[in-house]
Amino acid sequence: MTSFEQLDAEMQRLKEISGGGSSLEPVLRGFHDEGFQAYVQQFAAERASAFQSACPDGSQPLIWTQYHNEYREMFECHLQNVLQSLNMTEDSFHELCGYIQEIVENLGDDSENLYGYIKAITSSEDYDAFLQLMFTEVQRQHLVPMEGQVQEIDVVVPEGMGPGQLLPVDYLGRRYELYIPEGCEAGTTFRTTISIES
Repeated sequence: MTSFEQLDAEMQRLKEISGGGSSLEPVLRGFHDEGFQAYVQQFAAERASAFQSACPDGSQPLIWTQYHNEYREMFECHLQNVLQSLNMTEDSFHELCGYIQEIVENLGDDSENLYGYIKAITSSEDYDAFLQLMFTEVQRQHLVPMEGQVQEIDVVVPEGMGPGQLLPVDYLGRRYELYIPEGCEAGTTFRTTISIES
């Protein structure tokens, strides 16, 4: 186990790398690196077409979860690379964060902005934030019309629902209330037009 003196020395070393800021700054800086940001953009661009699905009744395609897992793995691998470039292991980084957390809890000193950095570094875990990234990329690529324009979508009627019923449908992170047309039973697909919202 690392002593307090060693942890203090490690904090000081990282502060010097950051130019006098927080000891966590060099780690966060690694995630803002242009090369990594370009990699994230490429990841989103290559998978955006899968996020045009209309999701009736709160359902979502399984591929979205698979892509989110790949996204999380990408961030985890990058964290390991950033730590390696700082001559740290994942264990030593977690130990340092634990030490900083003790300082926050015992002394009320959050000059390191621990929770702000943890939130930024672990943002890839947030599924809703990931979906928003992908929906934004769909719109950036103009795979759907711009705000205020209309879009045709295909909707599968879920089990237990039928003609005349109001069906909540999520599309690009927005909810639309659609009436199921006559002749459309559970399992059938109907095409409808929606107005794209911001």
